[in-house]
Amino acid sequence: MHLKGGKVSRPLELLTKDEIYSIHASALDILENIGVIFEDKSALVILGESGCEVNSKTGLVRFPEKLVEEVMKKAPSSVTLCGRTSDYDLKMEDCRTYFAGGANALKIVDSDTFDARDATVKDFVNLTIISDALENVHCYLPIVWPQDVPPIGVDRVKCENALMNTLKHYFADAEGRKGAEDQVKMAEAVTGGEVELRKRPILSLAPCITSPLCWGSNALGVLSVMAEKSLPQIISSEPESGATSPVTLAGSLVQQNAEILSGVVLSQLINPGAPVLSCTLPSLMDMRSANIACGTVELGLMCAAMAQIYRQYRIPYVGTGGIADSKIPDEQAAYEKALSALIPAQAGSNLIHLASGMLESILATSYEQIVIDNEILGMVLRAARGIEVTPETLAIDTIKKVGPRGHFLAQKHTMKYLKEE
Repeated sequence: MHLKGGKVSRPLELLTKDEIYSIHASALDILENIGVIFEDKSALVILGESGCEVNSKTGLVRFPEKLVEEVMKKAPSSVTLCGRTSDYDLKMEDCRTYFAGGANALKIVDSDTFDARDATVKDFVNLTIISDALENVHCYLPIVWPQDVPPIGVDRVKCENALMNTLKHYFADAEGRKGAEDQVKMAEAVTGGEVELRKRPILSLAPCITSPLCWGSNALGVLSVMAEKSLPQIISSEPESGATSPVTLAGSLVQQNAEILSGVVLSQLINPGAPVLSCTLPSLMDMRSANIACGTVELGLMCAAMAQIYRQYRIPYVGTGGIADSKIPDEQAAYEKALSALIPAQAGSNLIHLASGMLESILATSYEQIVIDNEILGMVLRAARGIEVTPETLAIDTIKKVGPRGHFLAQKHTMKYLKEE
């Protein structure tokens, strides 16, 4: 299988240049005047020696604006997430768009009864094999969090079973520095060693800040390992609007931007030029129930805006889409998934994760849903690609040949363009 993503020729732009600048300037204001907490002494030392204002007692770090703008330029504008062979490589740059599957659902929804049960390691293996065969799921995330193994060390269980059952790039989480180191060792065993893994990184890990504005020690351990080893780190912010970020979408964008930039700066201070991607999973709080809401059009809008912002920064962006709040594969799941995937795709997000299988706000999945989602994602990619207008696609000669009352079934032009159009 040769994976085909999308190339968005005219990306959706929700923000004006002035609005992008306002969000950027506001994020720098937060970093310089409010600051971010780092719960790791080694990170505080690096940041302090680089010119940040560091409170060693509280862990609060304030970033000079000039430092942020200088250091973020060291991040590469193109990052390749490699598969086991080059056919599965994903080049994160410009407006190339790919999809990654769902992540860490706790439950499996039975297709006959719609009852939910705990996910198991066997489910993990089965879903990995199915995902490996789906042409519109380009990158593999662990779809379920197996409940039949101890929670400590489950990241290694997922990594082992993923590396044994998919040829696609593996994008995952890790339990701190030790979890990251162990998963890197597994990937090195597959590729042939540390040097070979650096040449062809088949594994990326996602350190995630705790919103609002706090880097925990586990996340910083993951970030440090990946930066030190020059392996892809996907710096993630996952705020819940109205609860852990402002309820206004613009305010949430400012906070997400500040949180990601704080991680990008640390990464590039540890190892300038280390491969880094920005990532957001913005959700909303349902104020009536206090539940998280992910299958919303607002999620798509925020991810589309962040894709536009990080294209200006020339840092690859990983957005979110294809999630449903519905508990079962039904009409609600279909429209929530299609809308939330389409908007960030049309904006040129480089990778859209959680796009396959996610139900009940990422708590559940089903075998059938990931196959249904593969079809939805194929349609989204086709929409994002737009309409190609060339002398050949205008088909003037073919129209002349067929003439009035004819048909186009027997034309070579039809056979040539049938599948791709």
